[in-house]
Amino acid sequence: MNLGNRNNIATVWTLVLAALIVIGLAVTASFPALAAASGTWSLTGSMNTGREDHTATLLQNGEVLVAGGISAADATLASAELYSPTRGKCTVTGNMTTARYGHSAELLPNGEVLVAGGISSTSNGTILGESELYNPTTGAWTKTGSLTTARYEHGAAMLTDGQVLVAGGYGAEDSILASAEAYNPTTGKRVVTGGLHDARSTNAALLRVGAVLMAGGVGSGNENTAETYLNGVWTLTTAMVFSHPSRRIAALADGDALIYGGTLASYVAEYYAPSTGSWTATHDLGLNPPGGNTLTLLNSGEVLLVGGSTHVGTSYVAQTLCHLYTSSNNAWSSTGSLNHARVAHTATLLQNGEVLAAGGGATPASAELYTP
Repeated sequence: MNLGNRNNIATVWTLVLAALIVIGLAVTASFPALAAASGTWSLTGSMNTGREDHTATLLQNGEVLVAGGISAADATLASAELYSPTRGKCTVTGNMTTARYGHSAELLPNGEVLVAGGISSTSNGTILGESELYNPTTGAWTKTGSLTTARYEHGAAMLTDGQVLVAGGYGAEDSILASAEAYNPTTGKRVVTGGLHDARSTNAALLRVGAVLMAGGVGSGNENTAETYLNGVWTLTTAMVFSHPSRRIAALADGDALIYGGTLASYVAEYYAPSTGSWTATHDLGLNPPGGNTLTLLNSGEVLLVGGSTHVGTSYVAQTLCHLYTSSNNAWSSTGSLNHARVAHTATLLQNGEVLAAGGGATPASAELYTP
């Protein structure tokens, strides 16, 4: 075969291979990667800094802002990072002005994130009153109106008028607080509002009726009491079925609210119906269920309980177990387990319906996605 023919053949093969590559790219673009199986977890991009007791806030652009917490070296963090669901990666963003954990983080109507309170160190730390705002456009934090009472592990919820309610938590000398205050994003200032009937440290949830519910939590014998906030006034509900010294509460799609937690021997759950003002126990979750976990409302209306720890002997052991609560039959069911055991983590519902679990446990930098 002469040289000319060889060159012609080589040219033909080059054109064929190029065409195949173009066809392959077109097929790939037309048919995206297969989604993970329903009810399973898959690993995604790790955080740049391992952490626990942090906050994770879904931004308006679909990214998740992770801020503060405690590092694997037991240091309090000021660092923050952004998780992008489209890229499956975390990137570093601006540091907070104050390192903190045990704080609250709320997305404001203008797209900024308000972080408030917390504590500065795991060893004789200062209880913080400082608040700051994160600007997603610039990636920078700026200070804003401080809390009137420094606090951590408090409840926080966005009110229907755009203000942010902060209530309860731990104050000076680890006293449990009953005070409450509201932050006005327009003025950047806070005003004291009506205080809780019972001092407590627990989460808060905005209900569909416009009231904020705080239930159980650490307090002075008030673990089976609950109260709602509306128009500056707190009103006690009927007594709960169980005592709940916990911080786990989730507003349900039907307007009710689910609370989970209990004693070391039995972590129990019940739901609150604002229409009747009554509490009803859910079906049993199972023997030795985990505590220290998260509750996340899914787009389906189910609630995903993620990880936590169980009491084994004299220690607590982080778990991979996850459960789903279905309000239509008031029952719990098992779902896919985490790849890494987690406690003191976050679980954030993404815009695509998946759930991002990040931090906590023995692999505090890892993150994974749940496909409902």
